Amino acid sequence: MIKVRIIKTACLLLLVFTAFAGPIMGQDLGTKYKQDRYKIPVLPDINKLFGNPNYAPMSVIKQDFILTLRDNALMDASKFYPSQPNPYLPEGYPVVIMVHGYGDRKEVLEGLASAQSQYGYVVYTYSVRGQGNSTGLSNLISRTEAQDLIEFVDYVKKDKQTTGSDTSKVLIMGGSQGGMLPYMAASMGMHVRAIISALASPDFASSWIENGSIKMTLLWTIEYTPDIARYNPQVDRMSEWIYSKQKDKWDSLSRWLPLNRDFSDIIANNRIPIVLENSWQDMFFNAIGNINGIPIMTAPSRYYFGAVMGHGGDTSWEEDQWHMNFFNEWFFYWLFGYQNNILTRPKFHYAYTTFPVNGNMWSYKHDSSSVWPPQNIANYRLYFNANKKLKTTVNNNQNATNPLKNTIKNSYTMKQIVNDEFEGTRFKNNFVKDSTIYESPVLKNGMKMIGTPTLRLDYISNKVVAQFNFQIFEVSSSGVAKYITSINFTDRNNTVNVRKQVTIPGNSHAHIFQPGSKIRIVMTNLDQRWNYQFLGTNPYVLPVMTNFTNKIYLSANSYVDFPVIGSGSMNPFAQINEDEDKVAEVFTLRQNFPNPFNPVTSISFVLPENFSGNVSINVFDLSGRLIKSLLNSNMNGGDHSITFDGSQLSSGVYFYTLNAGSFSDVKRMMLIK
Repeated sequence: MIKVRIIKTACLLLLVFTAFAGPIMGQDLGTKYKQDRYKIPVLPDINKLFGNPNYAPMSVIKQDFILTLRDNALMDASKFYPSQPNPYLPEGYPVVIMVHGYGDRKEVLEGLASAQSQYGYVVYTYSVRGQGNSTGLSNLISRTEAQDLIEFVDYVKKDKQTTGSDTSKVLIMGGSQGGMLPYMAASMGMHVRAIISALASPDFASSWIENGSIKMTLLWTIEYTPDIARYNPQVDRMSEWIYSKQKDKWDSLSRWLPLNRDFSDIIANNRIPIVLENSWQDMFFNAIGNINGIPIMTAPSRYYFGAVMGHGGDTSWEEDQWHMNFFNEWFFYWLFGYQNNILTRPKFHYAYTTFPVNGNMWSYKHDSSSVWPPQNIANYRLYFNANKKLKTTVNNNQNATNPLKNTIKNSYTMKQIVNDEFEGTRFKNNFVKDSTIYESPVLKNGMKMIGTPTLRLDYISNKVVAQFNFQIFEVSSSGVAKYITSINFTDRNNTVNVRKQVTIPGNSHAHIFQPGSKIRIVMTNLDQRWNYQFLGTNPYVLPVMTNFTNKIYLSANSYVDFPVIGSGSMNPFAQINEDEDKVAEVFTLRQNFPNPFNPVTSISFVLPENFSGNVSINVFDLSGRLIKSLLNSNMNGGDHSITFDGSQLSSGVYFYTLNAGSFSDVKRMMLIK
């Protein structure tokens, strides 16, 4: 059945549609939602292309229709087309198919589709199976849904007489699910003119469980309520597998999740020109998936890595403006044959994150290259050393270790900690967060990292499941620590109390470190990222709900490699004191970490080797009123840390003091709730 109605609009062509995860279900089974919006730049106005400045937007015809698929599932769809032909387009209007993100429906795209159609396009939208009013059961972005799209494209090509479209010029666009399905379908043999695929990865399913670690966003995605997504039995079981501590449940997840979802093995079959885009800080999928696909890609293609709205990453107004032109040029070239030399210009575009911070987000610096990786890249290696140092040289005692503990009390379960959203009284009483902060010397030169940082880890654990999370920060000369990227690893097949070495790829990123800054790496058992509102109090990857004690060896096999442009043999760091491995001979009060914080932060300090006496740490508000005494006891020399919990305080600036013997120091910290 087809419903037809005429729409007259005068809306601005500021096009926003929902990418992956629309309303994301929270941990309490549907009562909380997160919004993850993906903003598409303005698509080009056909009439301006043909030099008709006096063109008035036409009325648009909308038709709702149902397409019956091969298995009798019903696809709920709509089409929008101008009510009259355009004299500049004798073969008909070009076609745009817009695919929504997971957990959404065609209705979120209808305003966009209508607004686009009045400027000279035939636009189709549909609800993916198991979502919206389409029937069938979702297989969580698989070849099943890609085959549905192939059938939908076949329908569109036969619909030329109804809409007045030129079906030789069909472009498909979308973000996350909306970007992966056309990319997957093209690799399966679908034929259209061009594709724009954002926030997608050919190895997206494996990325959700990368390096043995299960991302929080996977659990969110498979726990939608039926009004948002209706799963087939296999997908429906996956949350049970995640919550379980039994190894066979993990084995099921690691086997079945990538099957018929990952598609890097077939992307060489794609012949459709494609734009591929990723956000460096994507909370769902690592950009490494598309990076690894570059040598395999045979179709005309363009890549962008950097600030893409959606999936929780930082955004940039300047990069958004660049995107508008980038997308327009792709439309002009492939849909209208406009010779803008897009295929002879640099193929790879990317943006570095860098200081200064804008609000809570990085600044971005745009760059491009005709080859990937960009020329003159070499690894710069930093070893984990004694006294929590990162150095270009190996620690003297290679049998020295640093511990990382996971402490779970009172049989606290994964389901409980997820429902608590990793905060509150029950969480604090039953899960103990542990971390160690390593820092480099001061950078005397700036340093450009681009690519995938890699961790080499030499470790031992007393349990069969061991987890390590390494967060990478830049600490500015003024003491501001800002998160960059992470490397996460969960060994689910550990041999108890046997020393092992592994190499672990991290989350790909491009970042410019500033002169005068330090590199900080935080080793932790819970990868919470306070700077990212999208995750809130939730961690990037789910913790292991088992008590363990891990130790990393400070050896030649414990280091991080940073892919750096122009590093060569140059040491970017300031001169290192030859005696830096010795216990400090002076008092030091360090800046709290993280800062800003919500609601817990760590305060560390160093006492001289020969010190023995009373040490106190106190917290004051701006008026000088004592808020809390954190420490007041006798201590000996060494490196110490203490935790401050500000959950009972209001947001604002606070001060903390260290008094030890005749030494006194004060630093400022900021609580943001």
